[in-house]
Amino acid sequence: MALELQEKGERDGWKVEFVREGRSISRLWILDVQMRIGSGIVAVGGIAGVGTDRDYRNQGLASRVLNASLALMRREGYDAFFLFGIPALYHRFGFATCMPEHNLCLDTREAERAPRTLRLRLYRKADRAAIARLYNRQNGLRTGTVVRDPRTWKGIPMGSGFGVEAGVQVAVDGKDRVRGYVVYDAVPDQCRSAEVGGEEAQVFDTLLWFLARRALALRREEISLSLPPDPPFALYCQPLGCQVDTRYLRNAGPMGRIINLESCLKKLLPQLGQRWQGAQSLGNTTDLGAWVLRAGWGGLQLKEESILKDLSLKQEVLTQLLMGYHAPGELLAGGKLQAPRTCRALLERLFPPTQSHMWWPDRF
Repeated sequence: MALELQEKGERDGWKVEFVREGRSISRLWILDVQMRIGSGIVAVGGIAGVGTDRDYRNQGLASRVLNASLALMRREGYDAFFLFGIPALYHRFGFATCMPEHNLCLDTREAERAPRTLRLRLYRKADRAAIARLYNRQNGLRTGTVVRDPRTWKGIPMGSGFGVEAGVQVAVDGKDRVRGYVVYDAVPDQCRSAEVGGEEAQVFDTLLWFLARRALALRREEISLSLPPDPPFALYCQPLGCQVDTRYLRNAGPMGRIINLESCLKKLLPQLGQRWQGAQSLGNTTDLGAWVLRAGWGGLQLKEESILKDLSLKQEVLTQLLMGYHAPGELLAGGKLQAPRTCRALLERLFPPTQSHMWWPDRF
C-alpha cells in the first residue's frame, strides 16, 4: 500500500506523518511557540518527536516529513522554525545553531553559607500563574525565551534534559505568595537546576539554601545550573566563586531557521528602529528574497525591493544575527557576510550579540 502524508491540526500545533496501512511510520510534531527576540515576539514552530520506525529508516522519510513541515509552516504563517538538533543533520535543511548552551557551577561548601530567609514549600498547580508572571518579568527582553501566558501555561514538564523528572520548590512570603522558585532535576546522581526565578536577595538566599541542602543529602560537592551568566541569580552567585561555561556547538543543539522573512522582520521593526540612529536605508539580498529597511516619518519601514543590495547573506546567517549568536564583525571576518564599510557601524547597532537562552522546561 502506498505511503500517505497526513497533516493533523492539534490543540497546540500540528502532527505531520507518513502513514502506511493506517500505521504511522515516520512523524514529527510542530508545537506553537511564541518566542522572544529581544523585545519582539515571533511565532515559532517548535519541532519535537522526530522519529521513523526501525523497519523504515534510511529511506529518506524523515527528510520528506521535515520538508513537508516547512511547507506547512510557510502556509500557516509561522515566522520561524526551531528545534534542538543532533549533530551534523539539520544544517542540511537550512537550520543554523543560533543559541549557546550555558552552565553555572558552584561549590557546595560556598552555597552552604546562604541563609534561609523565606519559607519554602513544594510547588502546587495553583502557583502556575504566579510563576508565569514572575518568569515573564524576568525574561521580558531575553532572546530565546518562550512567552508563558499565565492563563494557559501548563507548568513544568521536565528538568534540565529531555525525559528528566523535575522537582519544583517555591519561596513564599508570610501570605503564601510566590516570591521565587527553583526547578531542579529530581534524580539521585546530581544536584542540578533547570531554572531559577526571583528578583530579590532574600529569595536567592532561600533558593540557594535549598540547593545546598539537597547537594549535601546527595553527597555532591558541586551544584550546577542551566543558567546564562547575566540573570539576577547568576549575578548573585558571582561573589561566591561560581564558574560559568558557555558552549558554542557546531551544527547541533539549539537551531533555528526563518520561514517567513517579511512577517518575522516586521515584528522586530520597533527594536531595530530604536537602534537605527539616523541611517537612511539598508538593502539586503538573501535566499528568502530581497528587502530594504528605510527610515520614515512613522519609524523604520520594511520594503520588499531589490534595488539596494548593501548586504548579501544566507538565511542561516540572518537567523544568527537576529538571535545575537554572532556579531556582524565575526561574520564579516569569516566571510559569511559581505557588507560595504559604510554600513558596518549600522550592522553592529542593529545586531548586537546577546546572551540568548531557552530554559529547559520550555524546550521541545
